[in-house]
Amino acid sequence: MTPDEITAVSMDPDFAGRQDSFARAKKWVQELQGQGNPNMVLALAGNKCDMVEKRKVTPEEAQAYAQDNGLFFMETSAKTAINVNDIFYEIAKRLPRMQPMQNPSGMMLTDRPTEATTSRCCT
Repeated sequence: MTPDEITAVSMDPDFAGRQDSFARAKKWVQELQGQGNPNMVLALAGNKCDMVEKRKVTPEEAQAYAQDNGLFFMETSAKTAINVNDIFYEIAKRLPRMQPMQNPSGMMLTDRPTEATTSRCCT
């Protein structure tokens, strides 16, 4: 698997402003799913969750749509930073891990287990 075979998309319709924002997000989902990339991670971010009184799309409606279409849903607020980092962390967790390339050029970094002992540089 190469980096260009992996796609992550976060759609953040304005759930507090306009109902047509959610309709546009649904259209984007159809277009993206039409590409047929099995490694695509799609996230639906219900933006402006801090504006509950102006909400046009309920969390239940968004969650049901996400489940029916293979996305994950999370309410967010760019204004108050609610779940902003969390949605990107969740996307990263769901991305498939890439296998090391055969004959890579440059330096190859790999995960190493942390050592239980501490070492000092100049002792």
